[in-house]
Amino acid sequence: MPVESNPGLPCVHCGLCLDTCPTYRVLGTEADSPRGRIYIMEGVKSGALSLDAAAVAHLDGCLGCLACESACPSGVSYGERIEEFRPRIRAAVRRNPWRLLVGFVAANETFFGFGLRIAAILDRVGLFALRRRLPGLDIFPRPGDAQVLRDVSPRERSRVAPPSTAKLEVALLTGCVGDRLKPEINRAAVEVLHRNDINVANDRALGCCGALAMHSGDQATALEQARLNVRAFSRSGLERVVTTAAGCGAMVKDYGRLLADDPELADDAHAMSERAVEVTELLVEVGYEIPQLTTPLAGKIVYHDACHLLHAAGVSSEPRTIVESAVGRVPEDLGENNICCGSAGSYNLDHPKMGLALGARKAELVTESNARVVAVGNVGCILQLERALARSGHDTRVLHPVELLAAAYDESE
Repeated sequence: MPVESNPGLPCVHCGLCLDTCPTYRVLGTEADSPRGRIYIMEGVKSGALSLDAAAVAHLDGCLGCLACESACPSGVSYGERIEEFRPRIRAAVRRNPWRLLVGFVAANETFFGFGLRIAAILDRVGLFALRRRLPGLDIFPRPGDAQVLRDVSPRERSRVAPPSTAKLEVALLTGCVGDRLKPEINRAAVEVLHRNDINVANDRALGCCGALAMHSGDQATALEQARLNVRAFSRSGLERVVTTAAGCGAMVKDYGRLLADDPELADDAHAMSERAVEVTELLVEVGYEIPQLTTPLAGKIVYHDACHLLHAAGVSSEPRTIVESAVGRVPEDLGENNICCGSAGSYNLDHPKMGLALGARKAELVTESNARVVAVGNVGCILQLERALARSGHDTRVLHPVELLAAAYDESE
């Protein structure tokens, strides 16, 4: 579990965070480390430094993975410090043409869908390898990737009906990226939850969690999205809100802090944060059916920790437990599990060079481990790792733990 953070504690610049910082590991420069960035932020706040282009570049290069917080023996809240600076960073970089294009396409359903169609056409005409090297188009999954378990289970994935008597009724926060690029993850989550007598309410009142806006420095939008969700969840009367994406889960669990000063919603926000739970966390907490037959996947299966599951939420053993139940053996760690893969929300699109470098390192670890399947509990990590593996020529599968458990249930029928 991460050390409890305190934004008031000063950084003593001990350097224990350095080896966990992805950008420091790649660049080796002090200003691109957590303590270097804290030095810059403190200098700007005191007036000793100006927030010039160089300072912005160093601060903007932070992935926000929070590995430094887990490593810090003093519990310094780096995340809250950089969050405070995000709006100022946003103001400085918002005119960057590439960032403008990425933001526009991501927010526009028409252009986003157009990008998906272009990617699909290139793949169909045999240009998959080339497409994976085109900035922007490289992150889209290959059509058919959603069917990777079809050869494991010869049957069509059956729809599991809602339980007639449920021990819990929950909301599923589907997530913006998950719904658009990997809807099979949420379908598997619904099947698994229904199979275990947990009813998923057919309620689309919950919208974007606000994590992407917060990470990009648009705090006004992020807080408004948080308020909308808090109001909707409070009205629903549901017992828990379940997430399959690490960043979404961390954001919802932070609603209580973010809206602590809201005179209308502070109590409801705190309650929603307390009731937010990652899907594997909930299954282990309330108990789940162990599959009679496991998913017959050949080769080594490894697990990689998503940063906001490990460092922000402290969820580590539960996804591994689910994978073990699904495949019949304990997954090994991929290696360097505390180091970010380079996804970090939209970071791999905003900072393509660094995103590719960090992804390439994960592909190297897959080669070293000879893994055939990588399990990871976050859709952004899955997309990032699939891209890195495709660029390096691997056919290794990357799957969410609930996809493996749903496939094991299919095998057991």
